[in-house]
Amino acid sequence: MFRQFALLLGAALALAAAQPVIPYDSLMDDRVGIDGMIDNEEGPEYPATYKDKASGLTVHWGFDDSLMYVGLETRGRGWLAIGFGSPKMNGSNMIIGYYAEDSTKVMNEIGARYTHARAPQSDSAIRDAEIDFDEETGVTTLEFVYPLQFPAGKGEALAISALEPGGTYDVILAQNTKSIALNAKHTNFSTLKVRLAEIPPKPETQPEVQSGSEPKPTQ
Repeated sequence: MFRQFALLLGAALALAAAQPVIPYDSLMDDRVGIDGMIDNEEGPEYPATYKDKASGLTVHWGFDDSLMYVGLETRGRGWLAIGFGSPKMNGSNMIIGYYAEDSTKVMNEIGARYTHARAPQSDSAIRDAEIDFDEETGVTTLEFVYPLQFPAGKGEALAISALEPGGTYDVILAQNTKSIALNAKHTNFSTLKVRLAEIPPKPETQPEVQSGSEPKPTQ
C-alpha cells in the first residue's frame, strides 16, 4: 500500500514539475519586440521557453498586468497554432497563422467540434502580431500579444473569458508541417496544462519626508 502511494506521489510530483509556468514580468513591453523573430543575442527575449516534442513547436511566453506575449517557432512550412481554454479544438480560442511567399496571415479562431471559425472579437483580441520565415535557419516564427481579460460581452463563445494570474489552464499546440490551408488537418498536435505565475506584491513605498517638516526636538 505504501509503495503504491509512493508511486502515485512521485508521478504527481513529476507532473507538477513538468507543468509549464508562464512567468510574470512587468517589463514585457520593453523586452519583447513583435517582429516575427526571437532575438536572444543579448539575453532571452522572453522570460520562459517551452519545447513541445509532440507538436514540434517551441513556445516563448510571459505576461504583464494585462497582456500575454507569445512567440511560436517551428521548422514546418504550413500553418501553426496555439489555443487557450480547452484540451481540444472544440471551445478553444486559437491564434493560428501561416507564412507563404505571396501571403501571410494571423487570425483569432474559435474551435467548434472538429473545425474552427473566425472569432467575432478577432480584430480586437490580437493587439499586435507578426509572422516571418528565416531562410538561413528554416524557422517560421509567429509572435502576438493577447489580452488576459476579454472585453465585456466578447468571451461567450470561449471555454474561458479570462486568464487569471495563479490559475491553471488547458492549452493546445498544433501545426500542419506541409500545408498552409487552414482547413487541412493538423499533422502534429499536443495538449497540456499551463499555470500563470502569481503577480508578486508591489513593494510598499515609504512616504517622503519633505524638507523642513521634521518635528522639532522638545526642550
